[in-house]
Amino acid sequence: KKLTPIDVEKLIRVNSSIMEGLVQRAIQFIKLTYDEYSEKGYKFVAAYSGGKDSIVILDIVQRALAPDQFVVVFGDTGMELSDTYKAVEKAKKHYPNLNFQVAKSTFDATESWSEFGPPGRRLRWCCGVHKSVPTLVLLRKISDDENIKAVVFDGVRAEESEQRSTYAELSEGKKHINQVNCSPILKWSTSEI
Repeated sequence: KKLTPIDVEKLIRVNSSIMEGLVQRAIQFIKLTYDEYSEKGYKFVAAYSGGKDSIVILDIVQRALAPDQFVVVFGDTGMELSDTYKAVEKAKKHYPNLNFQVAKSTFDATESWSEFGPPGRRLRWCCGVHKSVPTLVLLRKISDDENIKAVVFDGVRAEESEQRSTYAELSEGKKHINQVNCSPILKWSTSEI
């Protein structure tokens, strides 16, 4: 059988109202989360990994909040592909008014592998060691606040794994006691992304 290419422009046009509804719901969720946690003194982060989900999150967060209301953090695990770094640079150029920061663990990636073994579904040390904790350390440094608490807007989606399908859109202390994870696109499918 011969594959027929999809008319992407038509697909976008036909589904534009559905997509706009999803985007507006995500924007509203981000704004409500911001209002609730800013009153409690939290700082705000748009997590950017260079992937398709994180660019969607970045775009939605920058629509919902002013540039001075959040920081964009790229968690450089030291295990990134060269295309990931290119995507980060491209995002910086596309959003020049945003405050991009890089969070990097004090542990070298090879040290972590030696200490914990390869990251996997059961032993999920990579995100904590190379993303969550370095992000909080970075926020402490740039805000000069040792007791900083942060809301991290992430691109986690339920469709990605069985474990992620059980996540809530908002979870306090799941990755770190001083961190709230906010997943506005949790229920989006790959095609919606």
